[in-house]
Amino acid sequence: MRSRIEALDVLRGVAVLGILLMNIQQMGRPYFLGRPDPPVALNADWIVFMVQDVLLSGAMRGLFTLLFGAGMALMLQDADKAGRGERVQAFATRAFALMALGVASFAVLLWPGEILFDYGVCGLVLLLFRAANPRLLGSAALVILLVVSLIEGAPGLTRAGALRAGETALAIQTQGRPVTLDQAAAIFAREDIVSNQIVTAPERQAERQARTHFPQAVTWSLQRWIASNISWQGVLHKLRSLAFMLIGMALLANGVLTAERSLRFYAGLAAGGYALGATARGALAGIGWHHGFVPDPTSAAWQGFVSEGARLSITLGLTGLVLLAFKLGLPRVLGVTLGAVGRLALTNYMAQSAIALLVFMGLGLFDRLGFAELAALAGVIWLGQGLASVLWLRVFETGPLEWILRRWAYGPRCAQVRTLKP
Repeated sequence: MRSRIEALDVLRGVAVLGILLMNIQQMGRPYFLGRPDPPVALNADWIVFMVQDVLLSGAMRGLFTLLFGAGMALMLQDADKAGRGERVQAFATRAFALMALGVASFAVLLWPGEILFDYGVCGLVLLLFRAANPRLLGSAALVILLVVSLIEGAPGLTRAGALRAGETALAIQTQGRPVTLDQAAAIFAREDIVSNQIVTAPERQAERQARTHFPQAVTWSLQRWIASNISWQGVLHKLRSLAFMLIGMALLANGVLTAERSLRFYAGLAAGGYALGATARGALAGIGWHHGFVPDPTSAAWQGFVSEGARLSITLGLTGLVLLAFKLGLPRVLGVTLGAVGRLALTNYMAQSAIALLVFMGLGLFDRLGFAELAALAGVIWLGQGLASVLWLRVFETGPLEWILRRWAYGPRCAQVRTLKP
């Protein structure tokens, strides 16, 4: 049991630290400015972006979501074994508590990109699957991801057609030949699609003003949070999260997440996952680089269809890679540190938003650092959170937010709610 717990903690530590590496780009730069500033160049910012985009983007959140599903499965298994409703009620209470923490994250810490509200909502849905076998869990997850991919991919075909028609008409216009009204409309439609992908200087300045001053920052965070959660896009976010949670439950039941499988299995999972995911993402990234990351017909047509499949592949590849390293024997300092961060995953996750608020609003560094500089800052925060987690667990059995969540779920008389070590 000890090695199983350690494996889950190490995975959780990698996930929560990795989430910061991805989130910090939106925490420290305009929210929808997902790439370094143009032009495209082989410099530190663009290299960091390409590595993140191809090998890491979405995988850290994906891994964190797999582990959330696995953790909830462990709670539900205990509930079934106990034969009582207390733990199921505690499970549901915990889900609502996560929703409340999600609201606090955007309202107090001003980070609308939080994932806890989604986790709370999807956690309630997991109650329907507590007795499901791995085959049913995997089947449900794959169907959900397929539906999401079709919903996201279909509009891309329309955009691709508009871009292709616009490029054809623009080529005719560039040659000095007259264009028809339909061709002129196609050029205008293409320009509209391209312009929607560009954050203008006035828009950038307006966001800088909104995110660095009160009460504008609260209004900005609320608007972004509603757009991401209480909307059709929010439904898709929750479906993605639910699918990954179901996969996490299935992987736990099959002993994958608890390092019970062979070295060969994890090596194959790492190689296969990254080969499939990185190939798909690398092809799209190469096309984007060639076009200066201006919307093009090929990327528009394929991006939505392959996005979730590639993210799942990369997430599984990352899972295999971490567990392969774990089974081969991580250096003690690294293993202890990652495990400590993982045991305090909720506290560290919320602390990252608090640190970002201090750095980017309090110190005035919002939109002043590039991609590479933000990645380096994430590394500094990793060191601080790793050290703080190790020192905290020398005195306490659990993290402060973990303690609050457990007490909230189980009540003040729960024997598990101990703070100081004996």
